[in-house]
Amino acid sequence: MINFINSQKNTFLAITAMVVGVIFIDIHGLIVKYLGGEYSTIQLALFRNTFAIIPLILLLIYNKESSDLFKNLSKKFILFCFVRGSCFLAINILYYIAINNMEFATASTLTFSSTFFIVILSIFFLGDKVGIYRWSAVIFGFIGVVMIMRPNSSIFSYYSILPILVAFLWAVQVIVLKFIPDNFSTGKIQFYSLFSSFLGSLVFIFFTTGHTYIQTQSDFFILSLIGIFGGTAAILFIYSYRLIAASKIAVFEYLAIPSSFILAWIFFGEAPFDQLFPGVLLIVFAGLIIIWRDKNKKINKPN
Repeated sequence: MINFINSQKNTFLAITAMVVGVIFIDIHGLIVKYLGGEYSTIQLALFRNTFAIIPLILLLIYNKESSDLFKNLSKKFILFCFVRGSCFLAINILYYIAINNMEFATASTLTFSSTFFIVILSIFFLGDKVGIYRWSAVIFGFIGVVMIMRPNSSIFSYYSILPILVAFLWAVQVIVLKFIPDNFSTGKIQFYSLFSSFLGSLVFIFFTTGHTYIQTQSDFFILSLIGIFGGTAAILFIYSYRLIAASKIAVFEYLAIPSSFILAWIFFGEAPFDQLFPGVLLIVFAGLIIIWRDKNKKINKPN
């Protein structure tokens, strides 16, 4: 009975963390879109990677991990974190350019193609065996992506390629994460990955032009929220996945699609119904197939 209660409690906490994380990541995107016309993409990325350290440090202190941050490091671990951090920085830059040049909900939806890239990359780098169900899901998913992008229509934008690159880079960092030994805590991995992103942001700031001085104190505060909301969302996602099985919680990630649509409609008056449907339905359907197969797959059998 106690185990059942604890299981139900963990499920509730995991779902709550995921839902709040989804809302926070969309709010982070809305702020980027709101200030995108005032400040450069690199400046936005710098604030994202600077102020994301605040929730991360709080997590490290809460978990009593701060004293272990600089212990038992290896060159391989630092390399993997550097690769992840580089991926995150590129994701920030490409995603921010995308949402400032196309509909927010459309860009957000296209990033969900990351699931399909993870399936493909896992074959080559993790030796996963993929059967008819997941291959079908990948095909359906990419058909949905093409239907949203509409490369042969007048509404096609080359900016729509950027969220696909974001999805691919997200998949790359997921695969890299698999190579990091389990004895390294999530907090330590995130700290060194974020530090790499931060250093990369500084390099870009010094070697690029077109940046604007922060105009007001309120702008500075709002810019800092990009990092706080984005960093907190990342922690909440990790927290939810550590509480219960990924197959039980992954479906709630797709709440980001209606969330981004509703928020963009409220704040920017965007309602790209014609472009998103029915492609978005195929992407969600394909993603749910992969989640279902991951939940029910048999060990050492293709699925």
